Amino acid sequence: MCANSICRYDLRGSLWNRWDLHFHTSNSYDYQGPILSNQNVVDMLVSNGVQVVAITDHHTMDVQRIRDLQKIGKGRLTILPGIELR
Repeated sequence: MCANSICRYDLRGSLWNRWDLHFHTSNSYDYQGPILSNQNVVDMLVSNGVQVVAITDHHTMDVQRIRDLQKIGKGRLTILPGIELR
């Protein structure tokens, strides 16, 4: 039993969400996909049911791009910063 409003329960029980914790943008040196705007990236992920994504470009972290993606996705998509190293 919860004593305050911090503890919340969903009557549906466990909920499953789609996360992609290994997502590359055109900032990766070996990226071969189409060049997409930040708006297109967010729209594509949301339309595919992704609720959380980690941007894990190779050997680089474009902080400004991640911030822009977070702003565009606010309320629809959680964007986490990451990096992939070899």
